[in-house]
Amino acid sequence: MHLMEMLTNAELYMSKKSDLNDPLDLAYDLSFENYLSLYLKKYPSFKNDQEQLKRVKFLFDYKIDRGESDIASDLDDLLTKTRVCCFTEDGNNPLMWSHYADNHNGVCLKFKPSNDPELYSSLQMVNYLDRLVEIKDLSDFPKSLLTKLNVWSIEKEWRILSEKERFRFKQEVIVEIILGLNTTDKTMNWFKQFAENVYYYHAPIYRLAIRGSKIVKIDQFGDEVSDEKIDTVRAYKDPFLDSLNL
Repeated sequence: MHLMEMLTNAELYMSKKSDLNDPLDLAYDLSFENYLSLYLKKYPSFKNDQEQLKRVKFLFDYKIDRGESDIASDLDDLLTKTRVCCFTEDGNNPLMWSHYADNHNGVCLKFKPSNDPELYSSLQMVNYLDRLVEIKDLSDFPKSLLTKLNVWSIEKEWRILSEKERFRFKQEVIVEIILGLNTTDKTMNWFKQFAENVYYYHAPIYRLAIRGSKIVKIDQFGDEVSDEKIDTVRAYKDPFLDSLNL
């Protein structure tokens, strides 16, 4: 959807929470005990006011799910402002192509973060846990932005977080453009011309193909291309991260 604009302007699109496919993404766990603790930090004069504490319990039970309480509103306001751009360590994963690249009709962009110091320093690794982050203090909130449930761990995700809608990058950070299995020769040729015209001539354009029982990467002549060996990216942010796009 944003691919052409992103490549032309060298700006990543930063997604809103409502754009994300995991309904629990950017979510958090807030118990009444922690909610009450947060509330009393904000309004310490109510600590011994039993009637007010009963009203707080009512608020928690009936209104927090709608974000109508003071503390929940603070958190939800932060969530509304926060935008995210997602990357994966494993652009070869067939599930990733199915989920994020329109079932192989889309494109995978391979990034080398060290080619762009600002992008490199902005990347943060997502952690995968058995449960959502528990908010005990407002300072815990940033953890919820970088935590997903274990069922999503196959994505091996990294993120850039920002309140801005766009994040500029240096064009040389994109080192490959890879088209899915269902793209045509016409599409590949169009991408090649487009890339050359907007200064991505340094980034080779490949397409996926089925060879025997494997999905492989081929060049414009149909020759198979081997990936450069990738060391453990979880230890550091390089050498490569992928972003799959429609």
